[in-house]
Amino acid sequence: MIESSSSLFERPISRATRGLFDRVYPFWSGDGIVKHVHPIRNHARKLARSPFLGNEIVAASTRIEGIGIPAAHCLSDMGREYASFQDCEQLVANLAGRVGNPQIAPVPPVWPLLALVLLEWRGTISASAVVAHAATLGLSEQAQRGLVIVTYLFPELQTWLAQVQLRIPLWERVLAVPLAARKLVLFEKSS
Repeated sequence: MIESSSSLFERPISRATRGLFDRVYPFWSGDGIVKHVHPIRNHARKLARSPFLGNEIVAASTRIEGIGIPAAHCLSDMGREYASFQDCEQLVANLAGRVGNPQIAPVPPVWPLLALVLLEWRGTISASAVVAHAATLGLSEQAQRGLVIVTYLFPELQTWLAQVQLRIPLWERVLAVPLAARKLVLFEKSS
């Protein structure tokens, strides 16, 4: 089970008992995460868009970038880079595989583009087809991890991902994914 959205706003460690957690505490705080997630969540189109056309990613990316996502994300540039994809499931598998692969540098961040595609086209994208595409590309574990990370940041995607039985270990979903998600979102603060 993926954590609920309320977990982003709760502080799991009280200020009095933090002790050794002082260095990682900023990654447990939900304030910075909400600032980065809020523009995507609030300005992605709520109705399912159909059919998927790769060039629509550029327009959606430019719209979200103009509303408040940090310029360092280069969302519209990445949208142009991935606009050549015409198969949405393959695009999501590639993006999720990149987000979920710890060996790939998080710069430029791909999670905003993945979240945008999932929020705007989740009605036309099958989670099982995404996982199948990822398996054919040899990215099954990374793609599942990337999908869980984005679903942690956007809990409204939980029902979409519930179609798939995840093969990543429970400890990773409970411990590593929340830390990875927070680290990805707050990366520009730590560099």
